[in-house]
This record gives sequence, structure tokens and C-alpha cells, in this order.
Amino acid sequence: MAAPEVARFRRRAHVAVFDATTLAAKGVKDQLVARSFPTASVRMFTSSTDPDFNLTEFAGEPVLLSPPDLDTLGNLDVAFLCGTRQEGEKYLDWAGRAGFSAIDLTGASIGAGEVPLVNASVNPEAIPAGPGVVGSPHAVAQMLSTLLAPVRRQCGLKEAVVVVLQPASERGQEGIDELYRQSVSLMNFQDMPKEVFGRQLAFNLVPGWLAEEGKGAVATHADLERQVLRVTGGGYDLGIQIVDAPVFHGHAVMAHLVLREGKGSDDLLGSYRGIDEISIGRRGDTVTPVERAGDGKILVAGVQPGLHASSFWLWAVADDLAGGRSRNAVRIAEAILEREPGRGGRT
Repeated sequence: MAAPEVARFRRRAHVAVFDATTLAAKGVKDQLVARSFPTASVRMFTSSTDPDFNLTEFAGEPVLLSPPDLDTLGNLDVAFLCGTRQEGEKYLDWAGRAGFSAIDLTGASIGAGEVPLVNASVNPEAIPAGPGVVGSPHAVAQMLSTLLAPVRRQCGLKEAVVVVLQPASERGQEGIDELYRQSVSLMNFQDMPKEVFGRQLAFNLVPGWLAEEGKGAVATHADLERQVLRVTGGGYDLGIQIVDAPVFHGHAVMAHLVLREGKGSDDLLGSYRGIDEISIGRRGDTVTPVERAGDGKILVAGVQPGLHASSFWLWAVADDLAGGRSRNAVRIAEAILEREPGRGGRT
């Protein structure tokens, strides 16, 4: 790491990744490397007893996984909780008991009012000064709060009605695998698996209110609305609907935004200038989820006139696996490290 980065952080951190074989964990590990996060040590844990989930990698090197144990955590500064909501619930109180910062990507902490919910681009001031849990928003809430917060600040956002096309990766690797198997089965006139989605997703669209028929906890539109309003500070009307789309990864958003009277499309696009997480599309740019695969930024494109003056339709896409909530989690960890001296953790 370059000397300016060492000076910026003042120290290196002892880091742990819980449930390190998940897609969320892969994103965190990739971001730790890409952003040159100053690690003194990195440990990987798994909640699974399946021997197929006892090995992962970090920075190109194999890492053996072990079950987490509070009594043997040792020296720890930052932990990323990357499993299911149920797995996250097991570890939420460990941060306070062992004196480290836990960044929750599982959603387990979102219902706890005392746990701050942080989008590092929007409300970094909510990051606590001491050890404890910090919630990272759901991938959809992360993307929407990043998109809506600048508009709220600079254009007087009055209303946002949003339809989100959600990829199979929202259900983890199991979702990606089932979409693949469904596609192959259909092409070969075979029965298709439906354990994850509860119905056919391949070559289909499924409204979010049918998601409860599938496998695993799925955020409802009401959950997502609460998260976005909580992060951005509210003050506007918000409606969100989710559609499960037959794409492997990459979120797409179609939003109708009503701005303060007199605000135009130039004001809307101008609110995004200078924001590192957002790029503004130009004519000829690739603007679909497949075309944006591997790009961690949100691309804003296709701004069109809305239903009345000072309202607009906006199209935005992002590859969450390449950035999104994983990058947000690492940025939260960076902010914690920048403001705090070493705590030592458990010994």
C-alpha cells in the first residue's frame, strides 16, 4: 500500500468475514482488495457444516474456513456479516461483547432502531464512533437511496414512484444456479427446478408480491421504502414495486420523479455531478444490465419527460456484485478506521 494510504488510515485493521462463501462475501473480499483496504489480518468464517463450504479465497490465495467462536475471536477490529438474515442474527451481539465494529449485510439488524443504517455516500455521519453494529441497506435500498438523495437535496424531490427489475443474484448463488437450470430444462423440454423461486423465472417476469412462495427471506416493498426514507431523511412520497427478472445479476430501475416546480432535466442530471458512485450516460452508451456487467457504478440514462411539468422518467442500471452494498460496507469500514485509533479487541 502506498504511503499516503497508510497515513490516511493511521493503522491496519484485523478483519473477519462471516459466511465467507456467499455472493455478498465475495463482493466484500473483492472490494477489500480493489480499494487496498489496510488489513493487518483477515480471517474467514462459515456457519455451514457442509465440507463443501470450508474453503474460499482472498486476494488470489486459498483460505480455510472455520466456524466462528466468540471466545476465540482474538484481536478483531472489523467484521463483515455476509450470510442470511438468520445467520446474521446469531452474531449481532458479538460486536458489543467483544469490542469490534460489525457491518451487517444480512438485514438482521435493520429492524433494530438503535442500529444505524448507513449509505456511505448519503449519511456517513450516522456511523457510530465506537464498536457496535452498522447496517448496510438492502441492495435495492442502497441503489435507490444513492439515486434519490442528491435529487432530494438539490431539486426538492416531492414524489418518487419506482419499479425495480431484480436479478436472480438477489437470492444468492442458489438463485443464479436455479435460473440457469430452469433455462437449460426449458430448452431441453424437461421439468424445471422451482425450489428457490417457487415458480418459473426463466424467460418470465414475476411480481414481487409472489416472492413469498420462493425460498429465503425477501425484502418487501414496504421494507425497502422504509430503508430508503430512513437513509435519505424522507420528506417526499415514495412507492416501490419489485419485479423478479430473468437476469443473473444487475439491477435496473425505472423511476418517475416529481421535482419542485421549475426544476428541469438539467437540474435533475446536475444533481448527480461529482458523485463518485454515479455516472451519467451519453448517447451510444450501453444502458442495460447485461451490458453493464462488471461496472460497479450506477449508470443514469434515459431521462424522459414525465406526466407533467417538473416530472421525469429516469432509467438507471447497476451491477450490484461489482459494487453496491459490498462497496458500501467496505467504505463504512474505511470511515471507522479513519476516525478511530486501534482498540485491540479481544486478546
